[in-house]
Amino acid sequence: MSSQFISSSQIDSSQTRPPLVRRYNVERSCIRCHERKVRCNKAVPCSACTKVGVQCRYPGPEKTKRRSQKGKQSQLYARLDKLERALRGVAEPPRVQEDTGQLDDTRSSEDLPSGSPGGSILQTGNHNNQSAPSEHLHLDSDQGFLVKDGTTTRYINEALLSQVLEKESELQSAIGTPNSASTLEKRRPTFGIRGLISNPCISSTNLSTLYPTKMQATRLWHVWLNNVNPIVRLLHIPTTQPLFFAAVNNPTQTSADFSALIFSIYFAAVTSIDDSETYLILGQDRQSALNAYQCGLELSLHMADFLDYPTIASIQAMSMYLMCHRSHNSGRSGWVLNGLVVRASQCIGLHRDGEHFKLSPLECEIRRRLWWHVMILDGRVAEDHGIITGGYGNRCFDTKLPLNINDTDLTADMEHPPKAKEGPTEISLSLVSIESNRAMQELHHVISQGPNGNDKVTRLKKILKDVKERMQEKYLQYFDTNVPIQRYAFLLGQVQIVKMEAMVCQQYLKGRSAENPSDLVCNESLTHAIKGLEICILMKTDELSMNYQWLCSTYIQYSGLTHVLWSLCVCPQSESAERAWSAVERSFELEERPGAPELGQKWSVLRKLRDKALSVRHALGSSKGSVTTEFPNSEHPQIQTGNIDEDIYNIAIAEGLMLDLDFDMIAGLHAFSADHDFQDRGLQL
Repeated sequence: MSSQFISSSQIDSSQTRPPLVRRYNVERSCIRCHERKVRCNKAVPCSACTKVGVQCRYPGPEKTKRRSQKGKQSQLYARLDKLERALRGVAEPPRVQEDTGQLDDTRSSEDLPSGSPGGSILQTGNHNNQSAPSEHLHLDSDQGFLVKDGTTTRYINEALLSQVLEKESELQSAIGTPNSASTLEKRRPTFGIRGLISNPCISSTNLSTLYPTKMQATRLWHVWLNNVNPIVRLLHIPTTQPLFFAAVNNPTQTSADFSALIFSIYFAAVTSIDDSETYLILGQDRQSALNAYQCGLELSLHMADFLDYPTIASIQAMSMYLMCHRSHNSGRSGWVLNGLVVRASQCIGLHRDGEHFKLSPLECEIRRRLWWHVMILDGRVAEDHGIITGGYGNRCFDTKLPLNINDTDLTADMEHPPKAKEGPTEISLSLVSIESNRAMQELHHVISQGPNGNDKVTRLKKILKDVKERMQEKYLQYFDTNVPIQRYAFLLGQVQIVKMEAMVCQQYLKGRSAENPSDLVCNESLTHAIKGLEICILMKTDELSMNYQWLCSTYIQYSGLTHVLWSLCVCPQSESAERAWSAVERSFELEERPGAPELGQKWSVLRKLRDKALSVRHALGSSKGSVTTEFPNSEHPQIQTGNIDEDIYNIAIAEGLMLDLDFDMIAGLHAFSADHDFQDRGLQL
């Protein structure tokens, strides 16, 4: 080792370097010798640096500025104040506005933390919706962050992690998955759970064999536009249609998540038509087509790694599939899988409104439509199995309702959201469903809170009054019932309102004493329940709504039928008895017709309850010499004695429903034990 490793330029520069001004009178070692804790001869360059051929540098003369004690204290106070606000945000849930049911985000500017340096995080607030090039979008730290994660997004609102990410902007890139991190070695997990919810050998299927031809795909797209899109507004057609046909023209260049969306469109289109039309379009039977497109959907979701990296497109695909799933399978798998979709939606922050993240108006609207569709489907599927969950509650999300606009009112390059319209639009039907679903969840929430009383009934009536006025003012008054889709929306709104009226009336009767049991059962509450059945029958038989009956056929009025049949058991001679039996007969005929969707376990309970009502009617008819109604599929009616409530409970246990049935909707059943007229007829209640 010698000075041969030092270039001549280094030697020349060292010889011409001006004398170094020392910071202190005592000469100091060079930086390298000081770090290595070796003796330095303090030459320029020193002998140690010359030997190894590295540049020799000495400490400069500048002095480090000392922080003033006052500055330290003020900075500490500011950080403590900010931490206290964050902890309060974790301890106290956001306030809910009574008029909209949304999270209250109207806070003073003093409560909002300052933005992070460098512009890597966009500050939220009541600003205009604008897309930003930043890859990290966030609320303030006590509400969470929306972080770009490759092709998907990731929502984070854990308090401590949010604080760290806000302070240390360079750490945000570490949130990305290994797929988007080029500096880390990509490692695959050693265990996956996909086989638990789908065929573990599905990857052996060739996806290209499952696609329809281009002509068939075009025809299925138009079927979907006519039969599915008007009643299930998930997609923005002006932006989706070009992508759809690009994928049809070149499927190998399509991303896996969008491929899943395409197969869900095919699946929904075939679900909405019958066997003959399916054969006319595809040249194969309906069940074979459904199996192929379901397989394509599952394979695409598997390739998209849906469980670990959900995207808007993959959640849209799964949501549309599960909506159609109810037409083919009445098991609990639909409800369980919808819970998976809810979690996937929360993973990408759909439960927080897009305006918080300064997303474009189009992105905000797509996210709102998708979130509310998932919420509606979750409540509907739970009701199929007799489970009242109370929803996720307004405190769990702050996603706004979609705007009452048409697709053409919204463009991808729009910077400001369009103004909501008055009157019917393409989204009005979805808004009717959303409004009624929100009110239904509020009613269930109030009903679940303690025993009945005047205060509870008053709250229930107020919720009902508000939703009726809101739906009438915003939507129902504008619908033209001569237009098929508006007629369908109007009937849907009416049946939902009547259903809620019956629910509130039942709770009111439940809290009253049974001085006159027959009056309690056979008047207002029974009238509402019968009316709900009649409207639902009209929806399922209306020729103007034939394109939408594939979905309407899945709307089984379990609560209405339960209430009417039970009323016919305990009050068989009411003024509304004949009207009630007519509605029951027609409802059973429609639900049990060939080709109707599969009926779930709750239907077995309704059949048993109908047989009990027939037994009572048969006994009364025999005593008067009259002829009673007979159902072709019913058991031979026998006079039933014993406790009806206990019998229904035992039926539910035998059918595997356990305690899923909501017996609270049968209001005041034991109150009728005081009615001596029924006791004389042999019905010990």
